[in-house]
Amino acid sequence: MNSSDISSKVHRLEDYAPPVWTTPEIALRFDLDIERTLVRAEYKVHFNEIGFVPELPSLFLNGVSLHLISVRVNGLLCEPNQYRITSLGLELFKPPAKDFTLLIENSISPKSNTALEGLYHSGKMLCTQNEPEGFRKIIYCIDRPDNLSIFTVTLCGDQSSYPILLSNGNLISTRVLENGKHEAVWFDPFPKPSYLFALVAGNLAHVSDRFVTSSGRAIELRIFVDEKNIEKTEFAMTSLKEAMRWDEETFGLEYDLDLFMIVAVDDFNMGAMENKGLNLFNSKLVLADKKSATDETFESILGVVAHEYFHNWTGNRVTLRNWFNLTLKEGLTVFRDQWFTEDKTDASVKRIADVLFLKEHQFAEDAGPISHPILPKFYVEMNNFYTVTVYEKGAEVIRMLSLLIGRETFKKGLSHYLKEYDGQGVTYEEFISAMEFVSKKNLDLFRNWYHRKGTPNFKINEIWNDTTGDYSLEFIDMDAEALSLSFPMSVALFTEEGKIKHEEILEVKGKSFQRNWKNFSSKPIISLQRSFSAPIKIHIDRNIREYSFLAKYESEGVSRFFALQEVIFETLRKQFQNDSPGATLDLFSILDEIFREKEKIAKDFLSYLLNVPSLTQIADVLKCYDYEIIFSLREKLISLIAMRYQDQFQALYDENSETIPIQSRLEIGKRRLKNLSLSYLLHIGNIRDEMSEKALIQQRNAKHMSEELSSLRFLCEGEGSNRERSVADFYEKWKADPLVLDYWFSAQVSYGKNARERAESLSKLPEFRFENPNRVRALLGAFARNPRSFHHLDGSGYLFMGAALEKLNYINPQIAANLGKLFQSIRLQPEKPKEIAKLEIERLLKIKDLSNDLEEVLSKILKGL
Repeated sequence: MNSSDISSKVHRLEDYAPPVWTTPEIALRFDLDIERTLVRAEYKVHFNEIGFVPELPSLFLNGVSLHLISVRVNGLLCEPNQYRITSLGLELFKPPAKDFTLLIENSISPKSNTALEGLYHSGKMLCTQNEPEGFRKIIYCIDRPDNLSIFTVTLCGDQSSYPILLSNGNLISTRVLENGKHEAVWFDPFPKPSYLFALVAGNLAHVSDRFVTSSGRAIELRIFVDEKNIEKTEFAMTSLKEAMRWDEETFGLEYDLDLFMIVAVDDFNMGAMENKGLNLFNSKLVLADKKSATDETFESILGVVAHEYFHNWTGNRVTLRNWFNLTLKEGLTVFRDQWFTEDKTDASVKRIADVLFLKEHQFAEDAGPISHPILPKFYVEMNNFYTVTVYEKGAEVIRMLSLLIGRETFKKGLSHYLKEYDGQGVTYEEFISAMEFVSKKNLDLFRNWYHRKGTPNFKINEIWNDTTGDYSLEFIDMDAEALSLSFPMSVALFTEEGKIKHEEILEVKGKSFQRNWKNFSSKPIISLQRSFSAPIKIHIDRNIREYSFLAKYESEGVSRFFALQEVIFETLRKQFQNDSPGATLDLFSILDEIFREKEKIAKDFLSYLLNVPSLTQIADVLKCYDYEIIFSLREKLISLIAMRYQDQFQALYDENSETIPIQSRLEIGKRRLKNLSLSYLLHIGNIRDEMSEKALIQQRNAKHMSEELSSLRFLCEGEGSNRERSVADFYEKWKADPLVLDYWFSAQVSYGKNARERAESLSKLPEFRFENPNRVRALLGAFARNPRSFHHLDGSGYLFMGAALEKLNYINPQIAANLGKLFQSIRLQPEKPKEIAKLEIERLLKIKDLSNDLEEVLSKILKGL
């Protein structure tokens, strides 16, 4: 492979041009069959340029792996010399006029489609996934987000195999045909790009409900699932209704069709898909009950159901001009679902979880070879840009904007944006301009967030004048060559007694910025980045005592949590540097205070406060990537905390042992505290065996999956006899439930330095299928996120993952590329294992028929070594 191989496939933002031809109306017909589905598309084709044109240009239709049957123009069958077929599509040489009808017929095989893009088979259904470029795997088409069409869809299939026939919009008619077939016609009155088209056909059951909008319209709500899972839909339906009400109350956005549908799909590359009126969901983000889903799963369902529903306006009614602007819909809608979830749960706990994820995953992506701005300038395979940068950092950028102009102004700005650009494909520029128009604020520097890649680093200097009582903060952008930014910095200035003297949100602008305050009797203690107001790294000369002060007195929960995390990091740093005498004094002083006031602290927030950072977080802070050293440091600190506070953890475990299996904030907090306390008690040598037995009993008697799964995970961390008993019990109980069995696969490979052997063994079980993305992520994804095993010094983890990627390349390139991204962190490893990984990547880049997806990812990683 050479650089020209990649460069020839690159799509560049600078090359974007509006479509020359568009298809404003599409009539689709599907004669459905698992082996061979016939697809017919009748397009109204329109030449998109105004004025005299001496000769109309050819019309190109995207198409991949299709079997063409016929092409008709204005009803007349085209001869083979009137068009040509390539690996990328079909070119019609001489269109007859600026407006004409084009009828295309081709066939496809859903059964052989293991990539799960386009029309494919899953369980008892046929279904589609078309974002970003799956529609071209169904029919020859103009497959781009700025080609918006009104769809009429006719579905025909065997009534016994496919009793349910669904598509976007409203159901127009149904009829029974000969030979046991039936037909359904759907019409969507809202123009949409092809990536939002959806089809589902299968033997499914459904639950129904209704939602009455603020204007009095009754909306029919339906969730379609396999009949055996019908009892697991209640929480998703409740989440949907809450999201619909919240969007009306918060943004004044009302649903626009008469019917809203969700379908649960077992084999799905993504989390969910916002197809207009017909959302397709990965089953794990729809199906939940107290016995089979954890608290984290319930919260994920709440957020993702809301996310996909919110896309109806931010993504569907106003969509994208091109794929480079993906963050316009995704970052904006992630922010909206975060806001919703904060309102429905505990805002501090939700924000802490989001920031922890951002720091551990997105900051790592920013620092690695796949780093890119939220508005990428080029791509080879668009599937590879569904990244934590586009989504999570994109959401942080929108959050910053809402802080800079104020949430009420932000609401007005969004309303103006949606009204102004309804039914259009736009870019981030239209969105920012709408916010400027409403706020009357110049956002030129803020726009640079869309173009600057990497996590910005800012040096902060404190300037104190003891004579005048003046205090200043100076912000200096440490990357002088990068684009200048503006961002909100939420600060609070504390007195020595722990009282807030002043708080505000600063707007930091440019390469250097200073803010001054006057009339302090003593140097204030500053709290920066309150509620993590900007996705930046700050560098300030601060000692552990100042972090300890904020961990005790900061009233804003997110900032208090991260101040305590800094104290833990400083404690670990002292242990790492063998400066152990007194290393834990400051930390224990804070924990003493937390335990004294624990009755005043919400239980779920308390469980976060008492948690120790992960291995990868600690490694990044200490800049040490010998994970056995990091593991030993972490285990030592956990053991010290556990032994000092044994009585307190035992009391917490006992106080919270009786929980009610419902999704209330109190009961979630009780379960989290109970599980956290059990984890600490398992680190105390003289009671470890006793607590191991209690963990096994908790697993067997659990009334909620959060309690059962925590026990399995804790026992999988150890190597005692109860480990195998726990694993066997869990499997025997849940072997018939694929979603719960995913937990079982993950738990066994997420811990320990010898997980590779377990992963290899588990991958040979009949329950493991490379064709199922959830199972692949559960085993291989969990293994690769276990740094002790994946980064084992002998390189065996890299070779195991390399062999898996080779298999996945031929089955599902998108999943292969997503897992391939986990190789980014090898650049931080010692030379010997890094060399093994490098050779394995080079081998993969030479395999026959390497997909664009995996080639792009691995090429970038190799270049960064």
